[in-house]
Amino acid sequence: MSISVQEGNAEVDEFIDRYGLTYSFLLDRTGEISNNYEVQNTPTTYFIAPDGTIADVLAGVVSQRWLEGNIDDYIS
Repeated sequence: MSISVQEGNAEVDEFIDRYGLTYSFLLDRTGEISNNYEVQNTPTTYFIAPDGTIADVLAGVVSQRWLEGNIDDYIS
């Protein structure tokens, strides 16, 4: 899932179409969610544990290769 910060539907739809993305996008039109999570940079990736706690936070771009190589550390 992705959260787009302070962007409208048109910008998000264009981004989704350009990259052929198939996962869910939420809109944080006011920036309230990013403020609550204290996001300093975009993109920022949050790994949420099954109990709802934040397991890890990574600021910056996370490559698919990195994610595929490390995801098991976060879902076990």
